[in-house]
Amino acid sequence: MFFYDANNPKKLWIHLHGFATNVWGSKIEFARNYFKRTKAFSFYAMDMDYEKHTTTEVLDVLEALVLGFSQRYEDIVLCGSSHGAYVAANYVRFKKLGNVKRLLLLAPSFRTLDLVVKELGEDKVRKWLEGKEVLRFTEEGVEIEVREDFAVDILEKGYEIVRDGEVYFPEDPPVDIILVHGTRDEVVPIEDSRLFAQKVRISEFIEVEDDHQLSESFGKVLTRLVEEGKV
Repeated sequence: MFFYDANNPKKLWIHLHGFATNVWGSKIEFARNYFKRTKAFSFYAMDMDYEKHTTTEVLDVLEALVLGFSQRYEDIVLCGSSHGAYVAANYVRFKKLGNVKRLLLLAPSFRTLDLVVKELGEDKVRKWLEGKEVLRFTEEGVEIEVREDFAVDILEKGYEIVRDGEVYFPEDPPVDIILVHGTRDEVVPIEDSRLFAQKVRISEFIEVEDDHQLSESFGKVLTRLVEEGKV
């Protein structure tokens, strides 16, 4: 399933949803309607099915999409929410940028694997970390089954960006980066974003009084960033 709205001939917004959601999330709904109305960006989002693929596979598909869209659009924003931001940030680390000019990272998970281990406990994930079995758990009422080589792929490729208090990301990144994180986030600690902002040159770090979903602030933040020409 995907959405593609050709609203603007020069600028494209690619949205990467979080781990336990899909293209029917509230952020995508707001962004689609906003861009249809303002024509500020064309818009693309697809079901990423992260749990069914390794991060390497997701990045390979995303690279094909980005480079293909770069033939049509001269200005691309890559926007990721939670684990989608993890993928977006790793895209900048390892893949060809094409015409990606900016990253918008919403409540970004910079260490998805570590957070899963902390949430579920090492006993439950031990065999999964070794690539010997799938991982099954419930997230926000959704039953999730993560394939057995998901964790091994992350560990082998070094996709975790925040590890043991260090940030593994270019200090002077090749694209502009804006971070948005809620101070009431109980899923991904805002301290990770604060650490990232200390170590990496970013355009803006926006802390909002909101939860992980940014349900109260996303629309206002997006509107402001577009109107001020920051994305």
